[in-house]
Amino acid sequence: MREVLERHQRICDDLYQLSLDENRFLLENKRPFGSELLQRRQALLDQLTANLEALKEALAPAPGEAREMAELKEKVRQRILQIIHLDRENEKLILRCSLQSRGGSLPGAAPAPTPAAGSVARLYGKALPPGSR
Repeated sequence: MREVLERHQRICDDLYQLSLDENRFLLENKRPFGSELLQRRQALLDQLTANLEALKEALAPAPGEAREMAELKEKVRQRILQIIHLDRENEKLILRCSLQSRGGSLPGAAPAPTPAAGSVARLYGKALPPGSR
């Protein structure tokens, strides 16, 4: 069980480092990253999936390992939370980069013209206050 959990921790550490690399790339280049980082992520996620299956099989620790295992589990849990937080930030950066590269609009959509000051009020049948036209 300890070996499987330590392997799990290493995989999580590698995923965290990859998330940091992705974050650094996004901040420095202001564009989504390429296939190299995506391939690294997929390989690590495949390792994580395989190791999760091994963890499920080895759930019960030996009698003397309970405290050590609890500490190791907590370290892994903390790393997973860090990965989730960083991934969320990376998703926001990717979205921001994608919108900036497209001019802030949907693909193929022309930017909407700015309406005249009184046109919106007229649509709703309301008069604008004096001096706002």
